[in-house]
Amino acid sequence: MRFLSLKTFLSLFFLLTLHSFAMAQSSTNQPNGIDEDLFWKVINSTIANEGNPEQQLISLQLALSKLSVDDVGKYERTFDHEMRRSYAWNLWGADYVIHGGASDDSFEYFRCWIISKGKSFFEHVLADPDTIADLVETKPGDVLEFEQFAYVARKVWAQKTGNKSNAMPGAAPMMYIGQKPIGIEFDDSPVALAKKYPKLWKRFGEHPLE
Repeated sequence: MRFLSLKTFLSLFFLLTLHSFAMAQSSTNQPNGIDEDLFWKVINSTIANEGNPEQQLISLQLALSKLSVDDVGKYERTFDHEMRRSYAWNLWGADYVIHGGASDDSFEYFRCWIISKGKSFFEHVLADPDTIADLVETKPGDVLEFEQFAYVARKVWAQKTGNKSNAMPGAAPMMYIGQKPIGIEFDDSPVALAKKYPKLWKRFGEHPLE
């Protein structure tokens, strides 16, 4: 029988310690009660149907129905986490250009739509909202909003527990009373918007979606 040398043993021990530390750090980097891997796995499983909102809602409900009650809760808390991350002035400005204006409610539904497009799209747009002009095809009558996407987890939770959906613990409040969006408020003058969002302004400035 061959034994590891002390040097080899210490090297392996050091590597295992580093791995354990990295795993612990990864888990602590996420707020309590959320699971981004689970969340985006569920979302990404539905985007094959993104061209058909009704079918995507069905796909989401089916995916969530396969989860435990605890995991449905984690999904909902993660949804709230991502909605808060995207509650930003620069994204609100993009919504304003695309639709020729954007109320609190419409901005909420706009962020639901962004999340429904999957993790890659969400992170890309969060980093540079102007790139929406390159990523999305639209036709007359389209509106980039998806309000119903926000309510599916609550519905599934209610079916699993027998409680009313509005009693779901940790349900995303959507409207953040007293909380300001992240960043600096955008200037809504045409000149400022055209400068800040050149691609979006070129595409939607004169012909917003309505």
